[in-house]
Amino acid sequence: MTETDSTKRPLQMPEKFLPYLEKYRVYLMMKDMVRNIIIYLPKDHIKQMKIFANRHIHTSEASRMILLVEPGLNIDVHGLVKRLIKDFGCFVITRRCVMDRYEKSLSLMLITDFTSLTQHDEYEPGCVNIALMSEVTKALTLKEPVPQAGWVMFDHPCTLREARYLQQDGVLPTVTLVLMATPPTAPPAACNHTPPRNFFQQDFEGLKYAYKATLKEVHINPGDDLDEIQTKCFNAIRAFNAGHQGPKQGICAVGAPSVYRVLLLGPRGSGRSSQALALAKHFGLVFLHFDALFREYAAKDNEIGERIRKYGTSISLRGDIIRDRLLKKDCIDHGWVMIGYPTNGTDFEILDKMPTPPNRLVFLNVDLETCRRRTQNEGFDICTGKKAPMGSGPNVVRHPDHDEVRREYEWDLFFTEQLAELRASAGLTAVEIDGCESFDKVQAKVQAAVISAPHFDIECCSQLRNVCGE
Repeated sequence: MTETDSTKRPLQMPEKFLPYLEKYRVYLMMKDMVRNIIIYLPKDHIKQMKIFANRHIHTSEASRMILLVEPGLNIDVHGLVKRLIKDFGCFVITRRCVMDRYEKSLSLMLITDFTSLTQHDEYEPGCVNIALMSEVTKALTLKEPVPQAGWVMFDHPCTLREARYLQQDGVLPTVTLVLMATPPTAPPAACNHTPPRNFFQQDFEGLKYAYKATLKEVHINPGDDLDEIQTKCFNAIRAFNAGHQGPKQGICAVGAPSVYRVLLLGPRGSGRSSQALALAKHFGLVFLHFDALFREYAAKDNEIGERIRKYGTSISLRGDIIRDRLLKKDCIDHGWVMIGYPTNGTDFEILDKMPTPPNRLVFLNVDLETCRRRTQNEGFDICTGKKAPMGSGPNVVRHPDHDEVRREYEWDLFFTEQLAELRASAGLTAVEIDGCESFDKVQAKVQAAVISAPHFDIECCSQLRNVCGE
């Protein structure tokens, strides 16, 4: 029997592999499975993984919910929770339930093992032991059939410290709904001091900070009835299941964590090449320039290279070049940022139907005069191949692609036809940035647009309009 080295086998990534993982959120399931193993430290890891996978199949993603209500918001929380229980089939865990079980557990410990309890670091007679209360809450969430059906908490925990104890014990929600009044246009001038709270009132701002990873804000208007509030809560849960979030809401990753596929669109002279190179260096992405890719594939001795040399360029051939390059291992593992493609609506449709389409679209808006001014003195060093101002050295000459007639033709085509087609094809998920500002400011806005998730309105489950990178 001969030995084979699996590391030297050529990698053939199936085209439907990544879309399948993103559609069924396999990455998120594996992350939750690893977290589950780290928290509970089971003796049989394989058995624990099988149990977790079985529960994941039969359990909804939004089955573990925490409900936070802004102080002063007058709504029927109990009626809303009853509707959530009826529709999702989950169990309710209230602070009263936790305290009742806590008192029973404390009484039992006082009877059976009083010495060890009094020696506990945080035990004080007459005071609530947060560590024990967290253990009681964890026991309630693990009691069958709660893990399969899920749970909802609406008045527990009440402080940031309690939330931290629950997180350390593995009591983690899949979504945290924050019911709050619609923010005013301008902040009120009232005092911002937190009013006094009793033991059963929640620290609203502290809990929002603790559960910011799963936060979903639900804005309640003064005239909203219970049915409208219920609809907004359902839409927020639907937005979570789809992996969407609004500004300052959640940091949940749907696909491969931190794998950005960025499309940087703009005219010649907008700084797209320099911005893309800086972005690729910052995030460790693969920089793709279509013109360089086309020359590279034209020189290759393969099917695509033969078609280029025999038939020249075409829309379908351009798409085949991009498809072949995006399915390489480096693009799949590290992500990419691409410029120079697409140039029209047809190219965009072909790119959008590929197995790994872009998940970030950024437009650099630069006027024609600025583009002319930036490119009039642009040259390159024939020895190093790098860009350099004209007259800066004996080896600096004007690039053939920077011919004045060719540049004017490209700008006229871009501003009259291509820009409108690309904006229509990109839709509402694209972020538009003013590229006339300084390089550092534009780069900061591009990085912010890449890091932020596509903007989404959880109230109506639709993309936000007029999104910009300001």
